[in-house]
Amino acid sequence: MSPSRECICCLSRKSTPHLKGLRRCLRCSHVWADLDIPEKEFRKIYSRKYYEGEEYLDYGKEREALRRNFRARIRDLSRRHPRGARLFEIGCAYGYFLEMARDFFEVSGCDISSHAANFARDKLGLEVSDREYLTLPSPERPFDMICLWDTVEHLKDPRLYLEKASREMKKGGTLALSTGDIGSFAAKIRGAKWRLIHPPTHLHYFTRKSIRTLLERLGFGEIRIFHPPFWRSADAMASAVLSYPSGRWTDRIYRALRATHLLKLEIPLNTWDLMTVYARKNG
Repeated sequence: MSPSRECICCLSRKSTPHLKGLRRCLRCSHVWADLDIPEKEFRKIYSRKYYEGEEYLDYGKEREALRRNFRARIRDLSRRHPRGARLFEIGCAYGYFLEMARDFFEVSGCDISSHAANFARDKLGLEVSDREYLTLPSPERPFDMICLWDTVEHLKDPRLYLEKASREMKKGGTLALSTGDIGSFAAKIRGAKWRLIHPPTHLHYFTRKSIRTLLERLGFGEIRIFHPPFWRSADAMASAVLSYPSGRWTDRIYRALRATHLLKLEIPLNTWDLMTVYARKNG
């Protein structure tokens, strides 16, 4: 991304360097990675290794913890839309959310990772494409809900995805997403060491103001933003704290903990730097 590129949220061209390799919009506070990645290289990031040792310690082993997060989201969506409504998920990974949601809705999704999409299709029997969402043809019938769980920060230009999502949703439909909040106290205190700053996998960093600005500009209203606790496995948390970056003593502590049953626990954690957003398509 060029330093002179306009902010995707408010369209301002006034930005300033922010931490190493990032820029911050002076009008709406949106932050983005100041880099450009060729599409071919971008897709390579999300290989099997991404889910097994690079970004995630082991995404498959996070399944039960993730399901705890998804239950609350499905409950929220069920209050908004009747059983059988059509739901599409952008960036569905292994399909764990869709697997649960199909008990209530007609579901489908996509993910640019062929490894993840194949798992969702072959192991879970889901209708999932490994094509880029922007290249998918419009559905014959509009969706009632489109979800982007922990996805929007990965996109090269989230604005294009949300614009397409808006076109493919019914009036009154729900857009649901989750992402980090770089305007949170935790993010400000941690600065460049904030755990969610790691381009090129995370390219956009929203604040409550910037995500609201973008959604309102794209024709969404009734925007609700909140910071729920997020369930993770104790193993994943210990690995993040003790193994990356690794050191002799931290590695020993981590290995000792893994020898116990403590890391098999699932724990709700709320550092108030993860936000969930629901918005209604106007009309």
